[in-house]
Amino acid sequence: MRAFGNPKTMIIVTGGPGTGKSYGAAKIEEEFEGLKKLSYDEIKEKNWDIFGFDNKEQKEALNKFGLEEFYLYVQKSMRNTESILLEYPFYQYHRPRLFELAKEYGYNVITVYMYGDPKVVYERSVCRDKGGKRHPGHLTECYHKEEVREDEPAAEDAIPDYEAFLKWLKERNYDIRLGYTIAVNVTDFSKINYGRIMDEIAAHTGPEDCFL
Repeated sequence: MRAFGNPKTMIIVTGGPGTGKSYGAAKIEEEFEGLKKLSYDEIKEKNWDIFGFDNKEQKEALNKFGLEEFYLYVQKSMRNTESILLEYPFYQYHRPRLFELAKEYGYNVITVYMYGDPKVVYERSVCRDKGGKRHPGHLTECYHKEEVREDEPAAEDAIPDYEAFLKWLKERNYDIRLGYTIAVNVTDFSKINYGRIMDEIAAHTGPEDCFL
């Protein structure tokens, strides 16, 4: 495993649905020692299981609560001078807060932005949502862990059609360009050179590096 020359490094893996962020983040986690992975999705899912929600408004309020919890974990890790790995479909809404935290604590930031042919990644995201492996809270506007329902209303996150998906990508813009950015085309997973990506990350995590 490789070590960072600058422990005050935050790696952000972002991109739209179906771009393979979780797999990419796992490869990075395997390559570099001492990385602390923080997941907003895991916090959301934990809160959904604890509190549940009955409608879109309750879900959004719970997600905002979870986002603040996530930022507190990021802040705590920065205070402890830990190298951090974040994986989530971060978009322009999240950029200012992440920038402010990195600036406040003097963190070097590397963004791994994953993108691909919209039709290809759309089909992947649909297969993922239909595969039964996602937490049901992502796919519904009414969820309680202890209850099993067959008539749950679908969430906006459960992409209804390709046109809505394209609009979603355009409005959110996952290319947040925080710090040094590595853009990865994931249209064909077999063509991704993870070795090159790891080398590029390693080349920009020295003690002299700071990209904010």
